[in-house]
Amino acid sequence: MIRIGETFQGRDNRFTPIRVVLASLVILEHVFVVAMGTGSQSLVSLQGWSPGYLAVNGFFILSGFLIAGSLERRRNLFRFVVARALRLWPALIVLALAAVLIIGPVATGLSPAAYWQSAQTWLFIPNIVFFADTSGGPAGVFTGNPAPGEFSASLWTLRYEVLAYAAAALLFFTRALWRPLTISLLWLGMSALAAYLALRHPEAPAVFIEGSRLAAAFLLGAAAYIMRDRIPLTLIPLVVVLPMAWLLGEHPAASVVWNLVLATLILWAGLAWRDQVPTGSGLPDWSYGLYIWHYPLFQLIWHWGWATSPLQLAMIGVPISTAVAALSWHFVEKPALRLSGRLFRSGAG
Repeated sequence: MIRIGETFQGRDNRFTPIRVVLASLVILEHVFVVAMGTGSQSLVSLQGWSPGYLAVNGFFILSGFLIAGSLERRRNLFRFVVARALRLWPALIVLALAAVLIIGPVATGLSPAAYWQSAQTWLFIPNIVFFADTSGGPAGVFTGNPAPGEFSASLWTLRYEVLAYAAAALLFFTRALWRPLTISLLWLGMSALAAYLALRHPEAPAVFIEGSRLAAAFLLGAAAYIMRDRIPLTLIPLVVVLPMAWLLGEHPAASVVWNLVLATLILWAGLAWRDQVPTGSGLPDWSYGLYIWHYPLFQLIWHWGWATSPLQLAMIGVPISTAVAALSWHFVEKPALRLSGRLFRSGAG
C-alpha cells in the first residue's frame, strides 16, 4: 500500500483548496454568530461538534504536517522564522491598520474625537500584530450588532499558531526530541490533557483549554509528517474512528477521535490520486485572507443594514470577503512570499 511520504512531493498537492474549504466552514459558522449573536448555534453539527470547531482543528492538523515539512526542508532557524513572519504579518498588519483607520471610524458609536482619543482604539493595532488579546475591537465599534463590540472572532487562533511554530522549532532543533516516539507521546499527552480539562475543568483559562486542544491537533499533523514513510495513504482508518467519534457524541474525548478523522480525510484528499485528479497546486491561496477578513466585513455589512438575516449576510458577505481575500493574496501575501524567496536565493548566491 502506498505511503504518505511517497505522494507528498513539494507543492503538488490539494492542500490549498482544502485550506479554502476549511476557511469556508469557519465562515459558515460565523454567519450565524454575526446575524444572531455569540450564543447562536450552527444549523449543522456532527453529534454536537460544529463545522467551525472541527475546521479550526483541521487547520492546525494541516499546519502541523506542513510546518514539520518546512522545518525538515529548511533546517535553518533564521530562514524558518523569516518565512513564517512574511506569511503571517503583512496581511495582518494591513488588517490591523484597516481596523483602526478605515473600519473603526465608520462603525463606531462614539464621536470622532472620543474614538481617536481612546487608548482602546490605538491598542488594538499592537494587539492584532503581536497576537495579544484580540477580543473586542477599536473603541465603540459594532455596538448595535447582535455580536456587539466584536471586530473579529477568528484572530484569537493565530497566537496559538505562532506558539505552535515556536514549539515545533524548539523540538526540531533540539533534535533528540524530533523523533516519532517523542512526538507521538506528546500528541497523546496533549490530547489527554485537552479532554481532561474540557471534562473536569471547563472553567479553566482559555489558554489551557484552547491551547491544549489546538496543540493536540498540531502535534497530530506533525507526527503524521514525521512518520510519513510508515503511514499508508488510505481511508480505511475511518471504518474504526468515524463510528467511534459518532458514538462518543459530545464527550470531550470525541474531539481527539474527530482529529483522527480529520487527519485521515485531509491527508487523503490532499495527496491521493495525484496522477488521475488535478491537484490545483497552482491555485491562489485565498484561505488566510478569507479567515482574517470575513468577520469584520460581516459585522460591517450588518452594521450598515445591508443584511438582516443569516442568508442575506452569506449572500452578500461571502462574495465581498472573497474579493478582499483575493486582493490580500495578490497585492500583500504573494509579494511577501516572493520577497522571502528572493532573500533566501540571494543569500544562497
